[in-house]
Amino acid sequence: MPISSARREGMRTMPNGESRKETTRIKNTLRLIASMKPYSLEMIATIVTTFLKHIGTIGSAGIVAYMAALAMEGRLLSEFSVLFSWLCVCIVLRAVMYYGEMWFGHDVAYRVLRDFRIKLYDKLETISPAFVLKKRSGQIGATLMSDVEILEWFLAHTFGSFLVAVAITIVLLILLAKIHILLSILMMIFSILTLWTPFLLQKKADEQGRKVREKAAEANAVTIEGIQGLRELLTLNYLERYKGRNKESMQNLYDAQLTYGKRAGTESALMQIFVGVFTVIVMAVTAVFVSQNSLDFEVYPMVVMLSALLFSPIIEVCGVARNLGNVFAAANRIQMVFDAAPVVKDDGKDIDCSSLQHSVVFEHVSFRYDDALDEVLHDVSFAIEPGQTVALVGPSGAGKSTCINLLLRYWDAEGGSIRIGGVDIRHISLDNLRDLTAAVLQDVFLFNVSIRENIRLGKPEATDAEIEEAAKAAYAHDFIMEQPHGYDTIAGERGFCLSGGQRQRIAIARAILKNPPILVLDEAVSSLDSENEKFIQQALHDKLGGRTTVVVAHRLSTIMAADKLVVLDKGRVVQVGHHSELIAQEGFYKDLVVNQVDKSGVLKS
Repeated sequence: MPISSARREGMRTMPNGESRKETTRIKNTLRLIASMKPYSLEMIATIVTTFLKHIGTIGSAGIVAYMAALAMEGRLLSEFSVLFSWLCVCIVLRAVMYYGEMWFGHDVAYRVLRDFRIKLYDKLETISPAFVLKKRSGQIGATLMSDVEILEWFLAHTFGSFLVAVAITIVLLILLAKIHILLSILMMIFSILTLWTPFLLQKKADEQGRKVREKAAEANAVTIEGIQGLRELLTLNYLERYKGRNKESMQNLYDAQLTYGKRAGTESALMQIFVGVFTVIVMAVTAVFVSQNSLDFEVYPMVVMLSALLFSPIIEVCGVARNLGNVFAAANRIQMVFDAAPVVKDDGKDIDCSSLQHSVVFEHVSFRYDDALDEVLHDVSFAIEPGQTVALVGPSGAGKSTCINLLLRYWDAEGGSIRIGGVDIRHISLDNLRDLTAAVLQDVFLFNVSIRENIRLGKPEATDAEIEEAAKAAYAHDFIMEQPHGYDTIAGERGFCLSGGQRQRIAIARAILKNPPILVLDEAVSSLDSENEKFIQQALHDKLGGRTTVVVAHRLSTIMAADKLVVLDKGRVVQVGHHSELIAQEGFYKDLVVNQVDKSGVLKS
C-alpha cells in the first residue's frame, strides 16, 4: 500500500510505539483483505449488491418525495403510472439486493473465519507444547473462537461497505452538483467531518479494544478453570471464594466494555450531529433557492428527503468503524499465534522405519525450557539397546520427564543429540518419529467420544476385533463391558466418566493396538493397585515384549523389572546399571531406595 510523503513525515515524528501500532494496523488490514482473495468473486458480488441496495433505497426515497411535490402542485396523476412503476422497481431492487448482500457478505466472512480457525489449530500444533504451556487454556480458546468471531465485523461489514460508501458518495456528489453546486460542496464538507470522527478517536478505540479482548480472554480462562477444577473447589470448600474471583473477572470485563461503549457512543453522537446539521442546512439553503426561483419547487421535497439518506452508506461504515478497535485487537492476538516461531522445526526427512534399528542414545544432552531459566538437563548421556527396557529413576525434578519430552520431540535439545538407530531424531520427520514411538503418560487425556474411538486413536484403521483384543490385553475389556453401552459408551470430556486407573488402561490399550517399535511409559501404572499393576506389566511384556522401552517410574516393582536403570539427580546422570548392581553398592540410588521407598514400594517424590 503506497504511503504519501506527508504520511511518511507524520510517521517520522510519531513516537516509536505509535509508528509500530500504525504499521501493525496497516499490516493486519492488508492480511484481512488478503484472506478474502480465494473468495474474490463472492466479494465482488457483495460489493455490487450493497451498491445496488443503496441505489434502491435512495431511489425509493427520491421518487416518493418527488411524487409528494407533484401531488402538492396537482400534477401527480399525469406522471403517476411511470413514477409508481419506478418506485416498485426500486423497492424490489432494494429487497433483493439486501438479501444478496447478506448472503454473499456473510458467506465470505464465515468461510474466512473457518479458514482462520483451521490455520490457527494447525499453527498451534506446530508451536505446542511450549506455546500452550505459557498460555491458559481459556485464553487460547478465546483466540481460537471469540477473537476469530470478532473479525466477522471487518470481513462482512467493513471492506465492501467502505468501497460502496465511496462509490455512492461520488455518485451523489455528481447528482447534487447537477441540482446545485453548493449542495454538493456542503455534502463533501460534512462527509469529511463524519468520516473523520472514527479517526479522531482511533487511539482510544485501539487501546480500549485491546483491553476488552484481554479482559474477555481472562474472564474466559477463569470460568473454564473453574469448571475444570470444580471437583477440587468443592473438595477444598473453596467454591465461594472462587465465585468471588470469577465475579471480579466479569466485573473487569464489564468495566472495559463500558468504557469502550462510552467512546463508541460519543462517536455515534458526533456523527448524528453532523448529519442533523447537514440536513437542516440543506433544508434552509434549498428553501432559499426555491424562493429565488433558482430551483423548481418539486425538487425541494426530494432534496430534503435525500439529505437524510445521503449519509446512509457513510454512517454504515462509520458504525462498523466504531468496532474496529475490537477487530484490530483481536487480529493482533491472532497474528501473535501465527507469528510464533515453532520450538521444534519439522525439517527432517521421511525414512524407512523398517530398516532402522530401534536403539535410543542420549549423547551429551543439555536443555532448558526457557532462556530465563536454569538448565534442566546437564550433559546427559546413556544408551538403550534394541529391545531393552530402561527405567529413568530419580527424585522429583531430576529431569526424567524432560528426557521423555525430548525423545518425543516436544522440545529439541540445546546441546548434544538424541539418536534412534544412529540417526539424529532432528533429521527424522515428526510423522516418522511418531510412527516409531507410542507414549503412555501419567496424565491420560481421553476425548469426548466413545471408548472404542479413544482406543482406535492408536491405529485409525483398526477393526473392532483388534480394538477388543487390545483392550483385553490391557485388562480393560471387563470394565468396558460393564459400562452402559460397552465400547460405545462416551468417555466424557477428559474421560471424567472413568476412574484414573481405567483411563490409564485405555491408554495402554492404545499403545498395544499401535504396537510401536519404541514404547515410552511415564508413570503408566501409577493409578493402578499392585494386583492390576502386575497384570498390566505382564500384558506389556507379552504384547509389547521385545520393544525398546523407556520407563519413568517410582514403583520399586517396575524399577526392578527393567533391564537397566539410568539414575538422574538434578539433571545429571549419576549412576547406570541394573537394580541388583546399584543396590549392592554405596551411592545415590541405594540412598534413594533405602531412605525414600514407603511401605507400598513407591519412591517418594
